[in-house]
Amino acid sequence: MDNVYAWRLGECASKSEPGGDYIDRGWSLLKLLHEKGFDVVVREDGAVNKTFHPGKTLNAMCHLKPPQSS
Repeated sequence: MDNVYAWRLGECASKSEPGGDYIDRGWSLLKLLHEKGFDVVVREDGAVNKTFHPGKTLNAMCHLKPPQSS
């Protein structure tokens, strides 16, 4: 992994909102990752939860739109 990506991941992790429950914290982290250009993809094996859509990004499932180019 390139150090730039590791830096961005670490920055998102440290800036995520600590308050609320796991859902609030997850939303905060997902939005920060999205802003830094990361897409979160559910693994094909559906290891966590069979109701996820394998291969579809969490960004898309949560209706986060790619930034508009100017």
